[in-house]
Amino acid sequence: MRVHSPTIALEPQTADHAAGLYPLLAEPALYAYIDRPPPASLDAFTDRLRRLESRLSPDGSQQWLNWAVRLENGELAGYVEATVYADAAADIAYVLGSRFHRRGIATAACRQMLERLRDDCHVARCYATTDRRNLASAALLRKLGFSEANHHPHYPVSAGDSLYFLEMQA
Repeated sequence: MRVHSPTIALEPQTADHAAGLYPLLAEPALYAYIDRPPPASLDAFTDRLRRLESRLSPDGSQQWLNWAVRLENGELAGYVEATVYADAAADIAYVLGSRFHRRGIATAACRQMLERLRDDCHVARCYATTDRRNLASAALLRKLGFSEANHHPHYPVSAGDSLYFLEMQA
């Protein structure tokens, strides 16, 4: 099932999205604030997306939900993702190709993802972390209604990161 807005659609991410997403996500500059390197190759990226198609962590304790962000013109812009825990909490993340930054696409995609998490997955609390230097990501989280928090219930937050929290409205 696709989630629609006037400008984008969220599609459950599959290995079939790899060829369209890889050129966007292989850009080294995108990883200045992300704790992993760009995808090493299209094949490695395709394998990663194939593993994520299960929508579950290896031990089955978490839902791993990933959506490709598609524009009205059919072009892929990036992805949004969530890890959903059994206690009705979730972590969210997002990465868009740099040419799609500052166009409201991440805001629209994250809003749709948050609605899906609330309505379909019954998530009550969302968390997000961002590198303290990533001012654009922090601004996006505040725009979405997140506020800074001090404690994540599932893992320690790195010293260089800021933690954000959103209580989901029913």
